[in-house]
Amino acid sequence: MRGITVVVTFLTVLVLVAAFHPVAVQEPSLASLTDQEFEQLSLAVSEAPGYFDTDNLISNEVSYVHVIPKLKEVTRKGGAYLGVGPDQNFTYMVHLRPAFAVIIDLRRENLLQQLYFKQIIESSEDRWQFLSYLFGRKIPGGFQADTQVDVTHLAEHFRSFSTDPEFFETNFLEIWSAMRTRFPRLIRDEDRTTVQAIARAFFEENLQLKFRSHGRRPRPYYPSYEQLIRAEDDRGELNHYLNTESGFQFLKQIQSRNQVVPVVGDFAGPKAVRSVGEYLQDRGYVVSAFYLSNVESYLFQDGKFPVFVDNLRYLPMDRDSVMIRSYFNYRRRHPQTRPGFVVTSILQRLESFLELQAERPYRNYWDVASRDFIAR
Repeated sequence: MRGITVVVTFLTVLVLVAAFHPVAVQEPSLASLTDQEFEQLSLAVSEAPGYFDTDNLISNEVSYVHVIPKLKEVTRKGGAYLGVGPDQNFTYMVHLRPAFAVIIDLRRENLLQQLYFKQIIESSEDRWQFLSYLFGRKIPGGFQADTQVDVTHLAEHFRSFSTDPEFFETNFLEIWSAMRTRFPRLIRDEDRTTVQAIARAFFEENLQLKFRSHGRRPRPYYPSYEQLIRAEDDRGELNHYLNTESGFQFLKQIQSRNQVVPVVGDFAGPKAVRSVGEYLQDRGYVVSAFYLSNVESYLFQDGKFPVFVDNLRYLPMDRDSVMIRSYFNYRRRHPQTRPGFVVTSILQRLESFLELQAERPYRNYWDVASRDFIAR
């Protein structure tokens, strides 16, 4: 009887301990995806592409780095990262160090650009070689590349290197061939024209490349690529993904593991966001950050905002999951706007966003941007 009593007592203690110490969430698998698995995932969760009236080769949000110190403070590493648009996502990834990332964009051109960047990153030994391929500027023979320089010095060096059309064309053919061979169902022969136009824009304009709108006049505050990579955060520090070699090597590692998956999808569509959420949930991932840009403003315009909110509920999240959004101060100035800036980057906890929506639905994008945010 005494033995039974000991066992019962021991089991009781276990139950009490479990009650006060919840079972730990299953750690996500860090296994690499094969090229076939990567391709199949992108195809399986993607929706029909849509049109947007910008080229989106680079961001027009020079404020995107302002939130990085606070972002690192309120989120945790090793989760899943979701985003939209081109390579500003890489900067957030380098600082959040996610175990998995998905880039969801309405434009199929963005998927192709992500795959182009992916191939260059994987093919490059370091930041120097990456920019050499991207800009079509050969590093001079005998030049000793310093792996310790920051992105400012990197840009200054590449400004002095000569443009080499033959070097660019040769590298583009190799990059395109590798993309087409690796992902034959994701990339079509006719996509070459689009990918080549993307590549040529970086080759021809290099550091001076700017965001372009179609049918709208360019805004004077649109930054150049150089301004984006040299942008400083709230502490006056450089934080672009090319600023340190260690940051670039992390990005190369996660790209080489096929764990940055581009997807074609509408945030308020019937499939992409929900399917991504289910995929992450099944594998034990929790969203650490979701970069939205200012997509929500367009969802309000199109009457799709409630559907977007419903889609978000499919994402695995916890109290540390955050949204990163951008607000353009056209009519009202946001309280987080830094002097001299038109664009404001804002953080909000994802759970808080959904709770406030349930209590009193958001009325417009200003309501979304101003009603609740994490002060920097």
